[in-house]
Amino acid sequence: MKHWAVRLSVLFIIILVARQPGIELDHHGKTISYKGLVQPTDYTGVTNTTCTADRLTKVGHPFIENTIPAIGKAFELGADTVHLNIHATSDKELAVFHDWTLDCRTNGEGITSEQSMAFLKTLDAGYGYRIGEEEGVYPLRGLGVGLIPSLDEVLTRFPEKSFLLNMKTAGPEAIEVLATHLNDMDPEQRSRLSFIGMQSISEAIAEKFPEQMTYSKEVGKRCLVKYIFIGWSRYYPASCANTTLVLPEQFGRILWGWPEQFAARAQQNGTEVYLYQKSQPYSKSSDLREYGVGLFTGDMIGLAEQGNNAK
Repeated sequence: MKHWAVRLSVLFIIILVARQPGIELDHHGKTISYKGLVQPTDYTGVTNTTCTADRLTKVGHPFIENTIPAIGKAFELGADTVHLNIHATSDKELAVFHDWTLDCRTNGEGITSEQSMAFLKTLDAGYGYRIGEEEGVYPLRGLGVGLIPSLDEVLTRFPEKSFLLNMKTAGPEAIEVLATHLNDMDPEQRSRLSFIGMQSISEAIAEKFPEQMTYSKEVGKRCLVKYIFIGWSRYYPASCANTTLVLPEQFGRILWGWPEQFAARAQQNGTEVYLYQKSQPYSKSSDLREYGVGLFTGDMIGLAEQGNNAK
């Protein structure tokens, strides 16, 4: 008899949950543009140490990633937020640049964080870009001289825009540089910044600035594993609240209520959900913004050209 009672109880709970009304979306999904604008790139087999500047498939536009012109164009094309990489420099500035070293993309050498901001300003940010195996063909060489900006320059140039920052320099000294810059900002300015990347940096930011939005893969795993097991009950884990969730394109389909109800639950708990579509070109099949799931894209121009930028 006991097992029948358990089965009936489970069935009753399932029916009760199924009868609950759906949660309304607060808003459509938003758009994050990866590194401002990036050139069409072959990311096949890329690792953390791969130089992607010499893996271009073509030159799709005149912009160089992580520079002010690229950032401005991304916002012009409709991005809600621009993703940027930042490094602490030897003179305690925050440089906007992707790689840990300078050798791949620029005409400089050495570790990025060991240079001064003044020195980085002398480099050509487009020096190392090449189309595939075309030896000697560097279409952006000479076009990026002086274009590596500081974060302060970016925030001054775009005072009302939002940014998702990936702090690439680890260690207590770099974290202290970042904390100093955040301390110098007013709360409204800080509210336009969110952070993604290393767990150690996310934890340090959260400790010093509890209101700051942070995300790391570790946070995402803790949140989503719990949700996969109990999301059917419409319970939304606290570890998934008040953050930014960035999911690979193939991951969402295993989540309860995907896409609209999952996004609605997230929004109700102060969280924005994004699908990570770094691969190019832009694909409409994984653009779920009308269902509340944001788009993290490496092809903002392709998105705009297809007329799919309505929110």
